[in-house]
Amino acid sequence: MKKSKSIKHTYRASKGTANIQVNGKYLRIQLPRHLYTGKQKYLPLGLINTPENWTIAEAKRQEIQRDIDYDNFDVTLDKYQVHAKNSTSNRNDESDEKLTFKEMLEVFEKKYFRKRKKGRKSQDSFSQYRQFIIRAFQFKENFDFYLSKKDIDKAIYSTEAGSSTRNRTVVALKVFLGCFKFEYEFESGLTAGYRPEKRVLPTDDEIIDAWHKIQVEGKCCQYEYRGNGESWGWIFAVIATYGLRPHEVLAIDYEKSFQPPYFPIYINEKITGGTKTGSRLVYPLLYKWVAHFDIASTKTKYIDESRELFQTKIRTFADRFGERLKNKGINFRAYDLRHRYAIRGRELGLDSHELAKWMGHTLDEHTQTYQKYWTDNSHSIVYKAGLRRIEELERIKNGGLPISELEAELKKAEIRIAQLEAELCLRKKLAAK
Repeated sequence: MKKSKSIKHTYRASKGTANIQVNGKYLRIQLPRHLYTGKQKYLPLGLINTPENWTIAEAKRQEIQRDIDYDNFDVTLDKYQVHAKNSTSNRNDESDEKLTFKEMLEVFEKKYFRKRKKGRKSQDSFSQYRQFIIRAFQFKENFDFYLSKKDIDKAIYSTEAGSSTRNRTVVALKVFLGCFKFEYEFESGLTAGYRPEKRVLPTDDEIIDAWHKIQVEGKCCQYEYRGNGESWGWIFAVIATYGLRPHEVLAIDYEKSFQPPYFPIYINEKITGGTKTGSRLVYPLLYKWVAHFDIASTKTKYIDESRELFQTKIRTFADRFGERLKNKGINFRAYDLRHRYAIRGRELGLDSHELAKWMGHTLDEHTQTYQKYWTDNSHSIVYKAGLRRIEELERIKNGGLPISELEAELKKAEIRIAQLEAELCLRKKLAAK
């Protein structure tokens, strides 16, 4: 009997063992890796972790283990699906299973904000998620279908591997399915290979040239773009000079901004119902651009005419700004102006801590975000600026002259002293005679 039991144990170990796991508040069965060439797979049961459901899960595990032991295992897992009637989920979860994809979209917002504070920023995030969810299932003739694992697989794998679309689709699906407690195992490495598109930042001369271009209005301009050239020029100048995110132009508190002598602006998040990084004070870089672009003379005609629309759909403003750049043949994007502001600040010798505050970042975020845009020329500019500051400090400490000049003067003085001493010695000799 003992020998027989030992043989059975060894045999099962070679086949692998299925185990019950708790994933969040749900139960699932962990399957042996060798069944899927080393990849870890699970069978989601859709059962909440309760004593009653553990009994159901154990029966299912034994069924799977039996098939594994006798080489009858169904790798598609279709044979082992737990039917909805066996699930003891709460009423809301049961009703989720009966919803078509169209109905899921209709209640998505309500479920999304159950655990999130509703504000301008969170609503903007929700809109982006919903947009990508809808785009992911465009291969369907209509949305009156019941969502399946096969549909989700197709939505993901129809996007290009390593692309921004794949990355954002996977993120949106995780949020969406999480709201409905939909059991789906996302494979590891789905977003592997994704790298943000490389940016080539404009030079300051190119920014000034683009400022002229964005204001031009001709017969080729579409109707909705006419009559606002001066406003677009002012908007462009503010974004470039203060390194703002486009929509933050809408949050400028004019009563607290553009005051001499330094003409900083105050971003007040209450104006737009919240900004990404809260309220803050921002200083101009380059300072001379305030006068060059005539920024202190605010030109907000375009913003004022559409402010009600922009307040409810704040991304629309950024979209319009991007369209204006493209239509005027400007070959860089709005955020390139912000990135250039960050690099320019370091080139001017400003401290990273202060720049991070002005731009609404933590120091770590600021460093990680903008370090990759540094060029050899930027490093050279910063180094030279550092040398100039050191020389200036030396000049102040040493009565107005840097150490290098003082050393040269000292050598001249030593030579003159030697000359005077030789002349004095000669005169003494002549006097003695």
